[in-house]
Amino acid sequence: MTSPKHFVATGYVVRGDKTLLLFHKKLQMWLPPGGHIDDGELPEEALLREIREETGLEAEILSPKRAPDPPETRVRYLHVPNHVQLEDIPNGHPQHIDLIYFCRAKDGDAVRSPREHDDLRWHSTEDLRGPHISEEVRQTGTLAIRYAMEREGQ
Repeated sequence: MTSPKHFVATGYVVRGDKTLLLFHKKLQMWLPPGGHIDDGELPEEALLREIREETGLEAEILSPKRAPDPPETRVRYLHVPNHVQLEDIPNGHPQHIDLIYFCRAKDGDAVRSPREHDDLRWHSTEDLRGPHISEEVRQTGTLAIRYAMEREGQ
């Protein structure tokens, strides 16, 4: 029997040469903003909603999107996640199928959401090397910063 799985969307939000991480209340670790994709919601809608709810920031998705949309109205191209990962969540929670996107923060200051996390902090690639960051977040955060900075020059 297969275990239940939930679809979630996560955004590595970059500003300049840093990515925003939140200290997650339940998991007690530094993670990028993200959360469950609600019924009827597109992954990119969930992603931008979660970033806004958890940080107060508006963001743009940098992950690729095929363009332009085809002329017929029945098809719309969506942003392609930079990658997809399967995550084991503790305490009997269903596994997460996590669509990981790279994003750029628009203007404004990030604000803490006490319901969701205990702290938030912009991390440079040097900060990501700290012992407080998991290897997966370190690797993906570093890739997100590099990806965003490469697009900044275009």
